[in-house]
Amino acid sequence: MAYTALYRVYRPQTFQDVVGQEHVTTTLRNALRENRLSHAYLFNGPRGTGKTSAAKIMAKAVNCEQPIDGEPCNQCDTCRAISNGSVTDVLEIDAASNRGVEEIRDIRDKVKFAPSDVRYKVYIIDEVHMLTTEAFNALLKTLEEPPSHVIFILATTEPHKLPATIISRCQRFDFHRIPLKVMVNLLQGICQSQGVQVEEQALQLVAKMAEGGARDALSLLDQAISYSKDEVRASDIMQITGTVAQSYFSVLARHIAENDVAEVMEQFDRVMVQGKDPEQFLHDFLYYYRDMLLLKTAPQLEEIVERTMIDEQFAEVANLYSFPALYAAIETCNQALSQLKWSTYARVLVELTLVKMCQPTANATESMGASPVNSEELTAMSNRIRVLEERLVQVMQGQVSIPGQQKAEETRKNEPRRIAAASGGSRTPLNRVREVAKAMDENLTRQVRGQWSQILTELKKIKIQYQAWLVNGQPVAAGNDAVVVTFNSAIHCDKTMEAELRSVIERVMSTVLGKPLQLLSVMEEEWQSVDQQVGQKDASDEPEEDPFLAEAIKLVGEGLVEVKD
Repeated sequence: MAYTALYRVYRPQTFQDVVGQEHVTTTLRNALRENRLSHAYLFNGPRGTGKTSAAKIMAKAVNCEQPIDGEPCNQCDTCRAISNGSVTDVLEIDAASNRGVEEIRDIRDKVKFAPSDVRYKVYIIDEVHMLTTEAFNALLKTLEEPPSHVIFILATTEPHKLPATIISRCQRFDFHRIPLKVMVNLLQGICQSQGVQVEEQALQLVAKMAEGGARDALSLLDQAISYSKDEVRASDIMQITGTVAQSYFSVLARHIAENDVAEVMEQFDRVMVQGKDPEQFLHDFLYYYRDMLLLKTAPQLEEIVERTMIDEQFAEVANLYSFPALYAAIETCNQALSQLKWSTYARVLVELTLVKMCQPTANATESMGASPVNSEELTAMSNRIRVLEERLVQVMQGQVSIPGQQKAEETRKNEPRRIAAASGGSRTPLNRVREVAKAMDENLTRQVRGQWSQILTELKKIKIQYQAWLVNGQPVAAGNDAVVVTFNSAIHCDKTMEAELRSVIERVMSTVLGKPLQLLSVMEEEWQSVDQQVGQKDASDEPEEDPFLAEAIKLVGEGLVEVKD
């Protein structure tokens, strides 16, 4: 017969076989024992944690002819038939490949028929989050009120993708990642039953790589058994998975702490020659520093023991790093891992990361925190702060005036108002705008304002986008062969002064007005400032009144005074 994979051979057949999910199996066994069955269940959690296995065990338990304390007997014809998949009333549906509304409608039409071989029809829908919105809608009513002989069990790794209306109709069970110690015990028992010799550290590595998933752990163990000859060793696991030994990371981290770039590059090259993946290398190195940080902050934390072997070498290297140095190393590795997703040259990026970690600047925070403070400098600084505080109190009470304050205030009062758009003003030369303001033609200005709507209409006929850029502008002055148009939006102002759009607008104005005029687009604040400056200059150009003449008018009246040159 063909070889069967370990994760299929050791698939749980009872709730007691499901490891690491006691909070789920206990609840289900009690419900079966007391006959408090729900019509719909939702099993969600990480991959390989027993969701589908628990669903099949549930299907056997509700239909078992001789259940034992909420467990299926696995001896009766019904249990054996369900295990073999020969019962048509227990259906396992993969929603990833049967995600359409037609498949769900087919289920909805068939649930009304009574089961032919067992007591309950059980529908196990795996990866249910892959169903379409229409399929979920088709499932809603049936899921809420199915016939008494039907049980739905939904399984998913991404429950957040399910509609809330589906989740609210189910009893939800969250499957957890299997703890590392539990996983090691499971692997050890399987190795003993298989007659396989395996190192303790190899089991630790397998459990670590599985990240809480029993199926992943068994698949990796199966591969390691095929690779090894007499005994599964930790080196075999590292060779298969492409990981690096912890002792290597300890040597590398020591050289980084000593800022020895040459040794670091040599150690990294030694790993790359062995065919290791740069991204996996950096991922493991990040976790090495993470474990080091946890060792220094919480030595009794159980997860440290799970992740790393706490030996003398690891503890010695940890003493070489301060907290700021560890923060910097972890942050540098994390940034590099984010960049690796988009980088073509993974090895070069990892080498650059290692060189950065060796630079003295990486430990700048540490050196700054460790440098002693000169007592004399501290005393002098304290005295200066005290004097400044006293002066500040006096200024606030009005006892002392700040030198130059009055002069600065007068300067600000006399200073003309700055243009509001100075940081983002228009590209129009303001000298040209001043010329138009000085030589403004009132008749031409009224003509432009009166025919402005016609100009916009003609511009819209050419292209509606052109009219949209100019529609917010207002003509304020015309003269000296130019028109000044003001805007409140800097984007519209700048756009209308671009060569292409500006030439089209000037051509339309020439056609409508019968006279060629240049377009000058400015911000409204700029125009107000220019207009104000021109008005002040015109007022200053008026001749000053003769004081003798003013006194004569005051004495005899303006009617009796005649001025001759």
